[in-house]
Amino acid sequence: MKMQKYTAPDMRTALRKVRADHGPDALILFTRRAAGVVELTVATDPEAAARVGALTPARQVVGGEPLSTVLDMPIPAPALAPMSTAVPAAASMPVPATAMTAGPETSVVIDAPTAPASAAIDGELKALRRLLETQLAALAWNDLTRRSPATAEMIREFATLGIDRGLAGDILGALSPTDDLGDARLRAREALCGRLTALEDVWTEQGGTLVLVGPAGAGKTSALAAIAARWVLRNGPTGAALISAGDTRFGAFEHLARLGRLLGLPTYQVDDPAEVPALVGRLGGLRLILVDTPAPSGRGENAETQEQQFVALRSIGTIAVTLPATMQAPALRLTAARYARLGATACIATRLDEAASLGGLLSAVISAGLPLAFVTDGTQLPDDLHPARVDDLVDLAFDLVARHGTAADEDLLTCRMDGRRDAAS
Repeated sequence: MKMQKYTAPDMRTALRKVRADHGPDALILFTRRAAGVVELTVATDPEAAARVGALTPARQVVGGEPLSTVLDMPIPAPALAPMSTAVPAAASMPVPATAMTAGPETSVVIDAPTAPASAAIDGELKALRRLLETQLAALAWNDLTRRSPATAEMIREFATLGIDRGLAGDILGALSPTDDLGDARLRAREALCGRLTALEDVWTEQGGTLVLVGPAGAGKTSALAAIAARWVLRNGPTGAALISAGDTRFGAFEHLARLGRLLGLPTYQVDDPAEVPALVGRLGGLRLILVDTPAPSGRGENAETQEQQFVALRSIGTIAVTLPATMQAPALRLTAARYARLGATACIATRLDEAASLGGLLSAVISAGLPLAFVTDGTQLPDDLHPARVDDLVDLAFDLVARHGTAADEDLLTCRMDGRRDAAS
């Protein structure tokens, strides 16, 4: 088995290259798009192709005629010898609808496989393909550990961190096979930090309008309370206000109003987030306005209504989505991507003190392109609210792995091999 990588500006050109070099016998193992080009990894078996070619040469002769001519000749019906045993009349024998005779030549059309048989064959072919891909991935992983042990170790570390497979491949793909482990780890960390962005803490220093959104239990109200308390400590209980927008939960507004009374800040309530811009306009003399919003309805909200609400909220300030580090990685990616599409332009990472891994959180904010504004790592507010620092967050991610002793097994590492490295060999 021989593996080879092809690159082309588009898929059609790449397939044309593969077919020109190997004909229809190449097996496409992996495809991906990177840096504006398409990469294909194909596997071929030159020995098998040679054996097939030896069996069907262009001008093989059989009985004085070329083989192609012989194969195209009609097959005469065999002569039937007289039989002493009586047989049923031809009219009494069922004739298959797919069998027809015409003169001295006989042609038989074989029925196509039935639907269950076809589905079974498709299933077997898919299973064989998965088996082949798994075996090739295992070979690729073993080859990588031999050729570049430092890169293999970084793949192991990123998998242990919980970094998304695609993101890890992009970052580690830039490593040189000749790097030692120290250099590889330093470059990989720098690349991961380079994918993250952090915002300056302008709200507790200068003010502004900040709208907090996110799923239920993400810590929106706690983060809002911490930011408001930080403002009061630095600027006093003037020039700021709290708004509860459309939160119909029992006691939700009373909880925010109690916070306002403790901090000496006025608290307002509107039934619909679309009414917030008008209220903010009436509070134009205030320097800081913090808006608390409800979580999306479990029954699903009308997409058009939700888009209209976010259009109204985007017009008054910054929308920040709160993402708890304790949420599962797939849910984090979906949540971050959804709110980014709706107009969120910042992120507040919460519950870092309860998380065993930060890879899912880091992958989600990088994939959604959301800069980090704040992080929270406890319930002592506002002391446990901190401006986001990229280096500190990445260091914490590695520290959590070391603290909890998690490790990626060989099966996971094999599955992460997507064919981009083994093709070069």
